Amino acid sequence: MVTLKDIAERAGVSMMTVSRVMNGNHGKVSEKTAEKIRSLAEEMNYIPNSSARSLAAKSSKIIAVILRDSPIYNPLADPYSSSLLGYITKEVQKRGYYVMIHLVEDFSNITFSLRSWNAEGAVFLGIFDDEVRHIQHNNHIPLVFTDSYSNIRQLINVGIDDYKGGELAAEYFYGKGHKKLAFAGPFTKTGGVISRRCQGFSDALERKNIPVSSEHIYDLEKMGPEDIIDSIQNDKEPPTGIFAFSDEFAMQLYGAASQKSFPIPDRLSVIGFDDLPAGRSLPAPLTTIRQDIYKKAKEACRILFEHISQPDKPSESVVLDVQLIERDSVKDIPEI
Repeated sequence: MVTLKDIAERAGVSMMTVSRVMNGNHGKVSEKTAEKIRSLAEEMNYIPNSSARSLAAKSSKIIAVILRDSPIYNPLADPYSSSLLGYITKEVQKRGYYVMIHLVEDFSNITFSLRSWNAEGAVFLGIFDDEVRHIQHNNHIPLVFTDSYSNIRQLINVGIDDYKGGELAAEYFYGKGHKKLAFAGPFTKTGGVISRRCQGFSDALERKNIPVSSEHIYDLEKMGPEDIIDSIQNDKEPPTGIFAFSDEFAMQLYGAASQKSFPIPDRLSVIGFDDLPAGRSLPAPLTTIRQDIYKKAKEACRILFEHISQPDKPSESVVLDVQLIERDSVKDIPEI
């Protein structure tokens, strides 16, 4: 079995340096050296000693759950991610397996983590579309992605009909008499999910001959909820309603609007996405596009364990339906 000493000798560094890199603590190691060590470890099929016992037993009973991390953001603070993770954990434990959670900023660390745990499968929460090909190439265990819009054919994915969610929001606003509407979401870091919601929303309004103006598509990587409320207040032709990409952001809009004495829905109607429980407790309970987070977790685990027991089973993609939940955050605008 390959040891840290073997890698250190090949790399021309100390065992301590190799150990730091293998454990993700390479602040004192240059990126060039760290990459060299990772490449050698992969080439030599290095597996940490801590996983030797589970390898000998041929079954670790470990399912890895990988979440996208950020230096300035805790992914588990997001109610959607934490809810999905909780349901997945319950489904995994029902089958006598254990969940190992790993937050990653750099996808190149994923392979080392999966090998060190001797994971039998992995579920990816969040957007990994740019790295899917690399992750699949280097890991030969069942991998299930959620909400992926990657064009790789052999991808196991469980998602929802984001485009339909956008259409439902547009049609509901239109039915309530709204003719000037806006969309808010972070586009570049969330891949196809947000783009599909926005596209469905925009296309449905185009069909009604009330297209969304480009100045009313708010990119949350450039402006926050307070900026959006300021923009609407200073707009000569302001939108009367806004489709927020998530319930969590819709709740942030509520807070910003309250601070600026800009009442919802009297001055601005809002539709969210997800149907998180907290949205029901807002001063004007939130109208939203509901996705079944529990069903998404069940489907992801069903497919994962089917592939663990049947390694040659063809990949599959599941698209779950969404529905609009009507509450009190959209105001009726009478015809003039």
